[in-house]
This record gives sequence, C-alpha cells and structure tokens, in this order.
Amino acid sequence: MTLKIAFSLLCLIFFETAFSDTVFTYREKESPSDTRYEYDRRLLELALQKTEKKYGTFQLNPTKPGSNEKRVIVEALSGTYENFFFKSSITPELIESLAYVSFPVDRGVVGYRVAFTSKKNRPLLKETKTLEQLKQLTILQGVGWLDAEILAQQGFKLTLSGYYDPMFKMVARDRAHLFLRGINEVLDEWEAHKHIENLVVDDSIVVQYPLPRFFFTNKANKKAVKRITEGILIAYNDGSLIQLWEEKYRTSIEFANIKNRRIFRLNNPLIDGIDSSYQQYNFDPLAD
Repeated sequence: MTLKIAFSLLCLIFFETAFSDTVFTYREKESPSDTRYEYDRRLLELALQKTEKKYGTFQLNPTKPGSNEKRVIVEALSGTYENFFFKSSITPELIESLAYVSFPVDRGVVGYRVAFTSKKNRPLLKETKTLEQLKQLTILQGVGWLDAEILAQQGFKLTLSGYYDPMFKMVARDRAHLFLRGINEVLDEWEAHKHIENLVVDDSIVVQYPLPRFFFTNKANKKAVKRITEGILIAYNDGSLIQLWEEKYRTSIEFANIKNRRIFRLNNPLIDGIDSSYQQYNFDPLAD
C-alpha cells in the first residue's frame, strides 16, 4: 500500500467518524395497535432537531417491538441499544440506577386516570361514591407498572397482566372491574379497541395521583442526556413542545371530560424525597 493510498484511507475514516450521525434509540410499540409511545418518539426527535446545529446530525431508530416495562429497563441497564431513551414513571430505584432527563414528558396529565370497563360494570362505577367503595373493585394493571405498586400500597385489589393489548379484552370480559388509563391516552386507545364487544369507557370517575414520567437511559450516555435535556428545554421555551403536546393530547383530555366526574385523589409515596422542580412544567387539566 502506497503512502498516498494509506493517507487517503485515514482521511476517509476520519471524515466518516467526525461527520457520521449520532444514533439514538426509542422504544418501539408492543403491538400494531399500541399508540402509547408515538408522542415520546416525536418529542425525542424534536429535541434532537433543536440541538442539531450544536451537536450534529442524528439517527433515531426503534428497538425491537414487544418489550414490556420490565424488559425495557433491563435493556437500558445492559446498554442493548445505542443511546436508548424510554419514558417511565419515576421511582427511587430508577433515579439511582439510570440517567434521566428531569422533565415530565406528559406534563403530569397521565396521573389523571379514567377507566375502561365493561357494559355490565359501568353502572357499578356510577354508584361508586366513596374511596372505600372504590377499593372493593378490582383494578387491572400491567406487570412492572408503577401504578400497580401505588395502588397496592393503598389497599386496592389488583389483577395483573404481562401484556398490554389483551388487557382491553380482559376488562371487557369482566376479569376486572376497571382498567385505568391516563386522560392523554384514553381516546387513542378507545379508537384502537372500541371494536371489542362489551368494552366501554366509564364517564363517572377519575382516579388521580402524581405520576411524573421522565426519559431514562443508561448512565454511560451522559452527552446524550445533556443533548436531550437542552433540546427539550429549547422546545418548551419556544413553544414547539407545547404545540406537539397539544396536537397529541388535547383532544383526548377533552374527551375524558374530567371536570364532570367524581375525583378520587391518592398519594404516590414512591416519589417522596424526589426533587420536585419538574412540577413547574406540569399542566393542570382542572384549571384549564
């Protein structure tokens, strides 16, 4: 190999390395009808676009589909994917074991929970007037979901499922009395599952507890965390994050109509002691 050829190859390697896209990874949906992570992907993309001039170009790639909450955490801890960011409810364990972006991805509205139920059980929910009456009903939850721990600690009866899509059929078939969903999620999920026989959306109660959700990633991804944090704050301050949030969630929040429901307020003991500065970015649907 001549010196000229060797020099050319070194230059090629340098330029490919210096100007190649930085790869980021987002959580792919569990099933074709799963719409829960579309906003997360778009918010990550927005944050990366806002910081492209400073940090360079990027690729945003999906994980393999089908991972549930527990599997996603394992993948983040093990560094399975490059710069993998996923949204999760904050807990002391996640704060300790993973790096994170201290911004409430859903702006707090996911903590207002309304219920899928069956035609048979909807009248029962209408007659549920007190917290003690609510605790006599069985709530469907996902394995590894923080909601399950919050509710169990406060004396609620739970039925657990390891998979997301079947949960709509389970509640429609009276395997549980209610399946709680965030007011920002419920409309998309209703549109995707309303074909299920006997499935309905309750219109009488809302269960509320603080449920801040952050983007988490492997602790090694310090530069990526810095970039996503900067991008999100730029997007929040210039209004583009709010525009995206409104586009994705406003119609669902209005569909939930929580001002005309009985509200059952609960505590979330799992966030005691966690820095509450994120609350400045929350949205209050009752004050709107």
